[in-house]
Amino acid sequence: MELLVAVASTWAYAADASGAQLMKLRAGQVWAYETRPGESDSVLTILRIEKYPDLGTVVHVRVDGIHMVNPLKGGAITSIPHLPFKELAVQRSVTHLLRTAASVPDFREGYVTWKAAYQAGQAGAFEVPVRDALNAMLGGTWQEK
Repeated sequence: MELLVAVASTWAYAADASGAQLMKLRAGQVWAYETRPGESDSVLTILRIEKYPDLGTVVHVRVDGIHMVNPLKGGAITSIPHLPFKELAVQRSVTHLLRTAASVPDFREGYVTWKAAYQAGQAGAFEVPVRDALNAMLGGTWQEK
């Protein structure tokens, strides 16, 4: 499947169906977002933006500054290096741009795993706000690789 990498070259605003103002997203941007309670310092980093015929625009993000417990191994989880979201879910989650980094953190392992599952028809992209996806992960079924 041919991938088209979306590059947002200008800052522009558009409105979604609800009339909310949406911002252009670019790889390297670090955003504040509507966090879960107790995680007000959490941020998300835009890693990559791609277009897929069936999913639309997928925004791959990293989330830092969270507080979760690994249900398989115990211990704290403070970051998730890769999560795929539909663009509108990210647009509705972010509150303000904090900075733009010159490069993005390494996310190959998570991305390659997701991409293989997507190509096998076993993965998609989150359509819910980031905080809701994190909450769902807490209640999900975890399996060790």
